[in-house]
Amino acid sequence: MCSEDLFKDMIARQVDYVSPETYSPHASYLPYRRYLVDWMSDVGEQCRLHASTVHVSILYLDKIFRCRDIPRGQWQLLATACISVAAKYEEAEEHCPPIPELLRLTKLANAGHTSLSFREGELEVLRYLGWTLRAIPPIHILGYFLSKGATFVDDTWQGRELIEKIPKYVKKYADFFCNLTLQEYSFQRYLPTRLAAAILLASRVALQLEPRWRPELVRLTGFEEVEILDVFHHVWTYYEEQFPGHGSRAISPRSVTHADMYP
Repeated sequence: MCSEDLFKDMIARQVDYVSPETYSPHASYLPYRRYLVDWMSDVGEQCRLHASTVHVSILYLDKIFRCRDIPRGQWQLLATACISVAAKYEEAEEHCPPIPELLRLTKLANAGHTSLSFREGELEVLRYLGWTLRAIPPIHILGYFLSKGATFVDDTWQGRELIEKIPKYVKKYADFFCNLTLQEYSFQRYLPTRLAAAILLASRVALQLEPRWRPELVRLTGFEEVEILDVFHHVWTYYEEQFPGHGSRAISPRSVTHADMYP
């Protein structure tokens, strides 16, 4: 299957986990969601998982919590099981963290959980998800956009010609905005394709690339700039709230660290 066919499949399947219809702003777990996201991101980093795997695991957890009333005492087990199931679906087999390692890292072993009880937790996740594990977070779609090229030879950077590192900087900002918007549930009101396009726009704006949106990007993403402006403004406003002053002066990509990704 070529990359264009994979992209069409992502567009078709993106609504399985995120859509305006499934957005649930009053779900009871939302006051605690940010802590779960930060904790799952930290576990993913310790297990050396790809960022996209963590994003998928959080989509799993959000879907389960939207549909089920999960007792607080089971949240850590369920969140860890989501990470494990996502890794088995997204990662190469040799990169999947062994259950004993997950039990040690998450201190579930101290709570009396064994490999057997953890496998029961994984089965619960699979049942809750209806064994439908293909989840499409914006970071997947941005990977496609970036693979096709998101900078152009006649772009300008801060009024000057592009330098060789600019495409890497665009990717760094795209990853940053993906991780940032993952923390805030309100971004799940947008289809992943729209959010991914808005993040690409935000990345170009942060780097002061001109023109900030181009006909080539319309063809690539399927969106005119006016169609994603509301999402872009939501992303940019949240960025400025979390990092006061940064949005107005478009910080250097060299200063974007892992601590910035998970403030």
